[in-house]
Amino acid sequence: MADLVDLLAAVEDCPDESGAFVVDDHAGAVLGSVFVETGRVCWAAATGRSGRLRDLLHRHSARPIGEVELDDAFAACRDAQLPLGELLVERGLVSDDGLRAALKQHTVESLITQCDGQPRPVTWVRHRRRGYHARFTFTPIELLAAAGAQLYPTESLRAEADVRFDVPGASTMGSFAIGDDDQPVAVWATGRGAARVRDLLGLGDWAAAALDVCNGFSPAAMARAVAGVTGPAALGWRSTRRLVHAAVIDDPLVLAEVVADLARRGVSAVLSSRGPTTDF
Repeated sequence: MADLVDLLAAVEDCPDESGAFVVDDHAGAVLGSVFVETGRVCWAAATGRSGRLRDLLHRHSARPIGEVELDDAFAACRDAQLPLGELLVERGLVSDDGLRAALKQHTVESLITQCDGQPRPVTWVRHRRRGYHARFTFTPIELLAAAGAQLYPTESLRAEADVRFDVPGASTMGSFAIGDDDQPVAVWATGRGAARVRDLLGLGDWAAAALDVCNGFSPAAMARAVAGVTGPAALGWRSTRRLVHAAVIDDPLVLAEVVADLARRGVSAVLSSRGPTTDF
């Protein structure tokens, strides 16, 4: 199952569990692990990348850190069975934001390394202890988008610039790079709801396919579609040939405002009314 989407979807299916998914090769050698707590990823590690976390901690440290200081912190965590990150913050070696950035980058790189798309044995190992602070853990959607951003950095940077307008009614919102195989890859995501990985990707698939078919509705068609919306709706638009955006907007008034904003910009868009059980 060593596919990134499958693995992150499996994390979502562990809302009350604490443990790790261990990825092996077919000979039984461990390729990596993904540590999970209550549906969030605490940490991921891949074989052969033991020195990478040190590099990232140096890059994001609050001040220059000596190797002896890091060795001492690692040893203290092992001896006391404490989460590494919180001890580093307590000792002033790294800020909250710096630690989170380092852990996120390390986790994304490790996920990409072990999730190479090949079928791999994956074992769930339940943990008895918990203790990771929520501010140092990550949602599956957050990591999915970060992995996509790692693979498509140009589209990721463009996405942040292209969607800088307020959509307070969006329960889910994402930007998708159109990859070399013409499949949308999430590179940015946000939203106030509890959207799942496959929901987000389904939204991107719908937007990319709809925009390919019609290259956007006419202004008159959009106006008629917006007037008929009474509940949640999906909106998709394209800023470049290789970058598509989509949002699920619950409030019809907010939807009308966003559609009008896109029209003022001259951006073609597509719209679909959406029931609570509709799949894209």
